[in-house]
Amino acid sequence: MKESAARSGNRQGTSGGDFKDCFRPEDYFTASKYFAPESLKEAVEILEGYGGDLKVLAGGTDLLVEYYERLYEVKGWLDLKNIPGLKEIKVFEDRIEIGPLVTHTELEKSENIKEYYPVLNRAAADVGSPQIRNRGTIGGNIITASPAGDLLAPLMAYDAEFKLVSTRGERIVPVGQFFTGPKRTIISSNEILSRIIIPLPGERTYGSWCKVGKRKALIISSITLALVVKFNKERVIKDIRACLGAVAPTPVEIKEVRKRARGKRIEDLNFSELGELVAERISPIDDIRGTAEYRRDVAREIMINALEEIAEKAAE
Repeated sequence: MKESAARSGNRQGTSGGDFKDCFRPEDYFTASKYFAPESLKEAVEILEGYGGDLKVLAGGTDLLVEYYERLYEVKGWLDLKNIPGLKEIKVFEDRIEIGPLVTHTELEKSENIKEYYPVLNRAAADVGSPQIRNRGTIGGNIITASPAGDLLAPLMAYDAEFKLVSTRGERIVPVGQFFTGPKRTIISSNEILSRIIIPLPGERTYGSWCKVGKRKALIISSITLALVVKFNKERVIKDIRACLGAVAPTPVEIKEVRKRARGKRIEDLNFSELGELVAERISPIDDIRGTAEYRRDVAREIMINALEEIAEKAAE
């Protein structure tokens, strides 16, 4: 375990070299305690000992923005960067497990993610800027729990589960039960997210991703849609998940779409009716990124477009 007293003042960036070499959290944070444990067991023991006084650090792209002008409020940091296994993507017979420190860039470039979860792959490529994607992590996106978090709707569409670890053991929580409100989850102050577990999709699984914002890059989503459809050998829909972000206090699945579409051929569906259904079932608000009415209109159209896209892919 490494513990250091954080240094005061602002450290100037160095010219050249890798950003990871010049960014040292202990140089920036004014908290009295900074921990960088080298095992998950050690990390949860430290977290248990300090209760809710430590902020868990993955990439830091959300935390450092949130506390930019009030770092003095943070009593300590628990940096997960040195723990083996938290940066890995592992493929098993029936699932893929993603470590919480896997960055958006790594999700974007991973051949396994491209092959099995193209919607998640495309969502990761749409996050922020190259600098944010290089540093920000899937675990941070999940724990921040912003309703506009780009990876949340895709994870819900792929039926992900989250493994949470503490000194008392571990538990696995389905994505649909994890988020409880804007920037709120069921994770306890003594728990760490250690794995994102996603079942491997079948061969005839297709997906569509759409992110809408006020500009083409460096945007917080006005609305996102992740649509994943699974077909059987006869091209009948086995399962369909229409999940949206930035349209409710948490990412949401419109489960009525599944009830309407399952057991039917996609060409027999009324895309306009399903688009209207999605628009009716979301609960958006008016904010700086768009009005509730705008989001309903957009939700309707992107759902129709996503169904058309998947219908074309399934017909190939």
